[in-house]
Amino acid sequence: MRLLSLLLIMGFLCADGSSAFSKASAALNAGLFEEALQHISVAQKEDPKNAEMHRMKAFLHEALDDSKNALESWKACLKHSKDKNIRREAKIHIKNLMEEM
Repeated sequence: MRLLSLLLIMGFLCADGSSAFSKASAALNAGLFEEALQHISVAQKEDPKNAEMHRMKAFLHEALDDSKNALESWKACLKHSKDKNIRREAKIHIKNLMEEM
């Protein structure tokens, strides 16, 4: 169920114009999480303050059961996002991840 939710949410993010971000989205939709992480890392170098990229990276780390890096990515998402819904989502994930650790 968690993976299905991840895929649905990431579908909304595919509209971004970044080539690396688009490749990350395509890799994610194909289930290639490691490859998606590589592409999102390239995209973040182009736009390091993009909260959506930090969000995608956080979801990818969660899908790979990498709580430490997911937590770091959610914190970066929270730091760079001005959207109250994304900020609320990040806070929930941060809280849940901290409880798991």
